[in-house]
Amino acid sequence: MDKVLLIFLLCLTGLSSKAQEFKVRSFRCLPNDITAWVDPVRDLNDEACALIKVVGDPDFVFSTPLGIVARRNEVGEIWIYVPHGTVKLTVKHPRWGVLRDYRFSAPLESRLAYELVIASPPEKVQEKPYPKVVRFPFRGMENTSLDYSLRPIPMGKLRRGQAAYFLMATAGMHEGKMANGVRFGAMRQHGIWIHVQSNFRFLSTSGECNKRGELASGEPTPYYKESVSRALGTVTIGGIHRIVGLWHLYEGIGYGEQRVAWETLEGVKLRNTDYSAKGITGELGVLWEVRRMVLSVGMLTIRGEYWEPLLGIGINF
Repeated sequence: MDKVLLIFLLCLTGLSSKAQEFKVRSFRCLPNDITAWVDPVRDLNDEACALIKVVGDPDFVFSTPLGIVARRNEVGEIWIYVPHGTVKLTVKHPRWGVLRDYRFSAPLESRLAYELVIASPPEKVQEKPYPKVVRFPFRGMENTSLDYSLRPIPMGKLRRGQAAYFLMATAGMHEGKMANGVRFGAMRQHGIWIHVQSNFRFLSTSGECNKRGELASGEPTPYYKESVSRALGTVTIGGIHRIVGLWHLYEGIGYGEQRVAWETLEGVKLRNTDYSAKGITGELGVLWEVRRMVLSVGMLTIRGEYWEPLLGIGINF
């Protein structure tokens, strides 16, 4: 009887050791993958999830203490969206058993993508050898050369990324006068935008003067009223680039004009050539995404003669 019991226990031990023949081969963050940023999935608290791209058998099932928000079976991998702050993951398979409470090196962050590679049992690899594969070239939506050790993807099945769009209201200030504008853009890893700004004033002038009030025509210098009139209008277009996390750098060039008019006591408006500027306009600034909002701060200049700080706020979709 003792021998039978011993044999039975050994058989149970063998089955137990065979139950979990798979293991996690690697886990890493994909800093250049913005899939979770441009196409976010949100949890019950309306917070964008972290995305885990699992490379392994499609029969794997997953669970976390915070739950699984969504699962998508993609070509060659499984996408699972988990809440921000997830630290552990349980992996189950109908034939190979359970890997319980696999702990990540750090809590997962919202809108970041990660890769989890699960090694299947040797016989599973022999039954289903990899098909003909191709590695990703440099793509805006996929990993770049900084993260080039990519998983195999079936030939001809590369997934095209989707663009993200943003719409912002901008405000610029110069010598206490405000100008409003609208900025619209689209991007993946890189993108483009257009910005139109004006203070919605039009000035018609009948001559020119300098900052000392002297007339360009050479006539005697008149007396002026204290009020100064300004008209501003700019149109710029440029590029935007994701630099780190949810921070972006943008730059652009276009055309603009600031017209400053002094008015004489007789009511004649003269364009002040020293304070007015017209011609090539440049912009430079940074943009930051906060959930569904985007914030920006930058600087605009017309020919280096007129300078204006710019603030912006809007939405991304």
